Amino acid sequence: MKEHYFGDMRMLEIHPSIALKPYVEKYYLYEKMDDRLNRHAFRALPNGWVEMFLLFNGNRVTFLTTGQRMSLSGFIAGIFELNHPMKIKVELNGHPMNGISVVLTHLGVNRILDRSLRDLTNQILDFSSIWGSNQQWLQQNVLETNDVRQKLKNLNDFFLSRVSANHRPAQRILFILNRLEQMAGPLTVDRVAVEFNISYKSLYRMFIEEIGLTPKMYLKILRFNQACWMLSRQPSVSWSDLVDRCGYYDQSHFIHEFKAIMKKSPLQYLKSSRGSFYLDRAYVFR
Repeated sequence: MKEHYFGDMRMLEIHPSIALKPYVEKYYLYEKMDDRLNRHAFRALPNGWVEMFLLFNGNRVTFLTTGQRMSLSGFIAGIFELNHPMKIKVELNGHPMNGISVVLTHLGVNRILDRSLRDLTNQILDFSSIWGSNQQWLQQNVLETNDVRQKLKNLNDFFLSRVSANHRPAQRILFILNRLEQMAGPLTVDRVAVEFNISYKSLYRMFIEEIGLTPKMYLKILRFNQACWMLSRQPSVSWSDLVDRCGYYDQSHFIHEFKAIMKKSPLQYLKSSRGSFYLDRAYVFR
């Protein structure tokens, strides 16, 4: 168990049971809201994972897009493109901000959610569209259960029952995605095509069909998340080292891409955020 802080917010990182490791990457238990998240809308940048969020005590998160507003206490967040206009606002109802975030593996999306990755790309789905008749059980046994250990146990049991009942085959692309998570050094489309002995055309078609993103966009998400992680954990890292390890062409390419996504320079980001992550994601206030 690891402890993290985002301002005043305390987060406990917990790894799943052995039986769930193929399907769940990690859990985060979080408590106490950092005042910035309560006062300002923000964007949480994608990290290449699908996540499930459960907020306790009736608190909700509001998602704002052009002409749309959706408030939820339990939801699934798919993989978003880096420039997607979604904004997030936390709404407290007088109770402390406590909750659980579940980072699902790519196989877990197939087996626990019974969905393909493409079904969730650029999507926020409420529990009713995923769990159906199981939503009430989750409400009673997770959201409304007071003991945190019991919440996690009930959630573990629920996930295992879903895995046992669901026989959806794993997507073909999962082997490539899992390997990408382990690859060190620059991540480029050409390198991936060579690594897996596959043509660019075939690689492009597979990503579009199975994730709904181009390989270039998916690698851009991984590369950008890695850069933000390095800025967060190693703020004194040299630009040349960061550029080389994350696969940018040069320093100007990195700074240009960073500004386009974050609307601020890397140095401004470090100054305003102290390089911290909100749960497992880089963020930017709007």
